[in-house]
Amino acid sequence: MNDKNIEKSGVMEAPPVPARTHNAGDGAVGAGPVGRFSAQRKLAAVQRLLRGEALEMVSRELKVPAHLLSQWRDRVLEARMGALK
Repeated sequence: MNDKNIEKSGVMEAPPVPARTHNAGDGAVGAGPVGRFSAQRKLAAVQRLLRGEALEMVSRELKVPAHLLSQWRDRVLEARMGALK
């Protein structure tokens, strides 16, 4: 046994996890987009826009460019129109 892993009470304690440095694209706060959005995640983002949330706020929170969110919104609205024909 390693003395560093034993508390005074005799209970084993895991060694501390070393701090990680930030790597681009690792999903940490401030990193770029986590990856591709599923259709469900895109729809959820568009629904937020349609409920009146600001485009810039949703864009920053999801780390998705505003022009891309606008494209998704336009596609959803076009599909809705087609569904009503």
